Order: sequence, then C-alpha cells, then structure tokens
Amino acid sequence: MQLGWLISTIVAISLGTGFAIVIATLNKKVVKDRLGKVDFKKTDIYFYWTRWDYITIICAAYAFVCIVGLAICLLNEKTINNNWVQFFLHQAFMFSMLSSIWFITRLAYVFKGIKERWSDEFK
Repeated sequence: MQLGWLISTIVAISLGTGFAIVIATLNKKVVKDRLGKVDFKKTDIYFYWTRWDYITIICAAYAFVCIVGLAICLLNEKTINNNWVQFFLHQAFMFSMLSSIWFITRLAYVFKGIKERWSDEFK
C-alpha cells in the first residue's frame, strides 16, 4: 500500500469514528418501545436541527474540499502514483459516500416519524 492510501485510511478512520461518536451520543435522547423500535410520539429529536445535521454538513464540505484538491492535482497532470492524488481520491469517495448515507438516513427517520406521529391526526 502506498503512502497516500495509508495516510488517507488513517484519516478516514479517525474522522469517521469521531463523527460517528458525536452522532451516537444523540441516541440517549431516543425513546424506544418494548420491541426496540423508535417511539416517534415520545421522541422529537428527529424533528429538530441537531449535531447530526452539523456533522453531515461538515462531512459534505470536507468531501467537496477533497474533490477540489483532486481536481487541482489532476489539472497539474499528476497521476494515480502521486500520494496527493491517492489521498484526495480516497477521501473524496469515502466522505461523499458517508455524508450521502447520513443525509438519506436522516431523511428516512424524519419521514418515518412524520408518518407515525401524525398519521392518526389526518385520518
């Protein structure tokens, strides 16, 4: 494994773990029923702006910066053998994928919460 991939893997593990810990601390505010499912009538954390949203934005911004860095390297005619190209390529892929997954997950929880919380009121 070349140096760019190795450093990028270490950075991705460190940042990803840090982001996941910040998001996971929000679980203490989630109320679950006896089956282990989220009780959206008692849990309103998904309907407010939280740390999860800030982390998703920071992650997406970091992915954008890495994409710009990769574009600059490629415009300077660097190849995949360059450590910076390897680093930016891996980081851009990992963090754009991570921020997309977090965004989609967040939307899924919000829509599911709306469906379960207010479905009785509109019948």
